[in-house]
Amino acid sequence: MAALPKGPAQQHVDMLDKVFGPEYFDHGRLVLTVARDITGMMKVAHKLQAKVNGSLGAVVEVIMEHVKYEWWAKLHETTTTVGLHKGPEVPDCQVTDIPDGIRNHPYKRDHLPTLEALLLWEDATGLTRGHCLYSVSHPEVPSVEQVDSIFAEIEPYFAKRWLVAELRMGLPIQGDLEEVEGVAAEEPGHDEHVGAGVDVTILACHAYGFARGQADGAAPHVRHCQPMAIRAVTDDAGRARACFLPAEVNKVQVAETDLFHGTEVTLPKADLRAIDQGPTVVKITLTPKAVAALTVHVFILPKKLPSAEDTDGIIDWASEDRDALPSATVEATPLKDGSISQKLCHKGKGVFVPEFGGLPEGCVSLVATCPGYQSEEKVVMLLVGANDIYVPLRRVP
Repeated sequence: MAALPKGPAQQHVDMLDKVFGPEYFDHGRLVLTVARDITGMMKVAHKLQAKVNGSLGAVVEVIMEHVKYEWWAKLHETTTTVGLHKGPEVPDCQVTDIPDGIRNHPYKRDHLPTLEALLLWEDATGLTRGHCLYSVSHPEVPSVEQVDSIFAEIEPYFAKRWLVAELRMGLPIQGDLEEVEGVAAEEPGHDEHVGAGVDVTILACHAYGFARGQADGAAPHVRHCQPMAIRAVTDDAGRARACFLPAEVNKVQVAETDLFHGTEVTLPKADLRAIDQGPTVVKITLTPKAVAALTVHVFILPKKLPSAEDTDGIIDWASEDRDALPSATVEATPLKDGSISQKLCHKGKGVFVPEFGGLPEGCVSLVATCPGYQSEEKVVMLLVGANDIYVPLRRVP
């Protein structure tokens, strides 16, 4: 099937990405340049300033810059008759920091702007960037009645919204046999921490268009009209932050991992915070999978092994005195396609546990290493519940 033409929402996003890049911005400065000696222009500028402050004041600071047509005319007359060169802007004379290359100063232009809106912001690298949102040059003079239409040209540049998804781990699903005589079984210590690296996807379900508006009379099938997807990854605090163009219906999806099930939350546009209220925070509780609690004890293999006559030749290391190896490292690798190794955390006295307290049920390869000792690998079957593994290391001869 041929590629579908872009819908209005995608065209809007493409326009914003072309101006701001995918990072967008958190806060900016809006420089309103106004020719103050032209009748009626200050009234127009002040009304526009009030409208911007009322709707967008939380994300943009309005800075007024006054110019005079009289001065522009004298400067151009002087440069034309005498042949003087118009120099660069002097930073100390600017109403705000506007780096070279972002704009051509109003006094250096062939036609003085009577009203102009220049947006300045810092990109992800800290570099100041700018884009002209509106400009009209002399002799054209906007009226007070045009302020609403001028604002309508500026407002679409602020259409995106920031969303923060806060993930937390919920309680495990309780089975029927986990309650005894009507009294709930005592819950073990519950860790809500999710951590970094979890994929979060925001789906903005924008309308693609209208079937009646198709020139060829054949509207695309609904299965070809996919929502707009914006992806983010959680940080160490389990928070994923993303900026998107809201639709009437939006969804936040959390991908399934070995530790918890995937989930989806519907977020209507009406539930999003207004632009002057900051980012919308969505708290999502995840349902954990049944995991095996793993504890690995690493210690020195004694020169004389303990007696195992009463245990069918199997040494009960849990009941023996052990010399711990706190300088050891332990890596666990689930024996499943696509699994990655993870380094266990040392809890003290040669005891190592997974970072998030457990691993998925199944076969796992454990590799213990320590300087001065031979490495040891064990393949064990982890089951839901407590799994204590004892790994003695032999000294290097």
